[in-house]
This record gives sequence, structure tokens and C-alpha cells, in this order.
Amino acid sequence: MHPDGPEETEPRTSMRVKQKAMTRRLLRDAAVELFASKGYGPTTIDDITSAVGVSRATFYLHFEGKARIVVEVYEQVVMAETLEFYRRLDALKGAGGEPLRQWLDTAIGFFERHRDVLRFAAEAISIDPGLEDLSASKILDRCAEAMPHYLGRWTGTDREQAQLRLELLILQLSTFCRLWVDGHWPVKRDAMLDVLLDLWTHGLRADGAGRDSLVAPSLS
Repeated sequence: MHPDGPEETEPRTSMRVKQKAMTRRLLRDAAVELFASKGYGPTTIDDITSAVGVSRATFYLHFEGKARIVVEVYEQVVMAETLEFYRRLDALKGAGGEPLRQWLDTAIGFFERHRDVLRFAAEAISIDPGLEDLSASKILDRCAEAMPHYLGRWTGTDREQAQLRLELLILQLSTFCRLWVDGHWPVKRDAMLDVLLDLWTHGLRADGAGRDSLVAPSLS
């Protein structure tokens, strides 16, 4: 058999695959850094390719455009961890008090760690029509779906109300934490946790409250 035959084809193919994956990763990392420092809008494809030292053609071999990078980073970094957070909340099975407070504290840490990604993703979503899958309504639905035990406590209209209540809590937490992390809402962490714990305890009907708690109290 020829020395340059099938025996060498597989190693060469494997090397090309690795090089392609490395280039893709370099482009993604460069884009993330530029989005964080310059903003999503001002960053151009040329900025990204110049940072890596490749051509525009190479960029388009890996990504359809800037929006695709945002989607990939958001899904792999933000949403993966976000959904896990809400699975952990669901695993508390209605517990409030210290377990819920610890969960909220960890959630705040999430916004601290991912501040830059959340900031440029929000900018991208606001200006790029190709990011409908990252709309607030779709993300909130996915978070709620990660809590089947909580939603399973109700049926019918009560379940719809429970999901709406949960999604409003998530939206409130996200909006507030992003403002707080950016320094736009100067309040001490412990004070913030006290208020959030009160809101989430009542909102989730934690510590034993269930379907009956949804019934409005009699005024007679």
C-alpha cells in the first residue's frame, strides 16, 4: 500500500478538524472580548478578524455573523447555568428561609460573574432582528419549564397564574440584579437579600403554602 494512503488520511483530517475548532474558538473569544470592551453595535467583523489575524472569509466559514456568536455564548455560558439554577430552586420543593436565601445569594453571584456577557447580549437583542430566540418571553418560559415540581402543584388556570407569578419574579430578579451589579442601585447585599427573600417567599408561596394560598381571602 502507498505510504501516503489511508493510514495518513485520518491523522491529517483530525489535525484539520482541530485547527478549525481552534480558529472558531479564537474568533469567538476575540468577539466576546470586543463586545465587552467596545459594545456589540460598534464591533465589526473586521475588528474580530483583525484581532485573530484571519480573513473575513475565514470568519464566515465559522459564523453567519456577529449574532451567531452571541447566541452560542449565551446558550453555552448563560442559559446552561441559568436553567441549572432554576432546577436547583425546583429541587428545594417549596422550602423558604435559609435555603431560599442561599439560592438567591448564589443567583446574585451569577449576575456578577456574567455581567459583561449579559450586558452585550442585551444590546445585541435590542438591535439585531436575528436574536428572537433570546427574547425575554422565550427565556422566561424556558426558566419556568425548568421547574416542573413547582408548576405541578397547580392545574388549569391556577397553573397559568403560578407560571406568570414565577416569570415575573425571575424578570424582577434579573432586572434588579443587573442594575445593582452595574452600580445603578446602591443597596447593601444583605439588605437586598432580605427584601428578595420576602418577595420570593410570598411569590412562590414557599414553606408549605400551595394551591389554597391562591384563593383570595374573604372580605366578609
